[in-house]
Amino acid sequence: MAQLIKVDQEVFGMDCAPCAYGLERGLKKMDGLEKVQVSLNDGKAYLKLASDNKLTLQKIQEEVRNNGFSAKNAEVTIVGQLVKNENAWQVNVNGETFIVSSDTPSEIVKSLNTGKIKLKVFVKDKEDNHLNGTWDIRIVEVLKS
Repeated sequence: MAQLIKVDQEVFGMDCAPCAYGLERGLKKMDGLEKVQVSLNDGKAYLKLASDNKLTLQKIQEEVRNNGFSAKNAEVTIVGQLVKNENAWQVNVNGETFIVSSDTPSEIVKSLNTGKIKLKVFVKDKEDNHLNGTWDIRIVEVLKS
């Protein structure tokens, strides 16, 4: 089973409490979210996803954009199948591809094996008009499943 578990999404352009409240309300309408908290002070949306959800990071970032903001970097916890495609490791989750970047610490890369994996990753920012379901990630931590 592959899915997003947690997303801490940076939000650019949120400068007032009503803005944060509006974004929170918009995100809460999405199916598959268990808990949503938007922090104006942190400039982030904190999302805990329900088990067996089908949400994608692209859908979440599009919802941020639809509410008038720009989604930037995100810290995400994912569960998925780790595979090696040519010379790059990647994790496939709900139709999206998370490609492990070269700035992932070498000790983490050396410890990777194909199969089911749970990771805490840093997803690099993409331009809002270039969202395509493929993400460059830096693995922060390999978690126990």
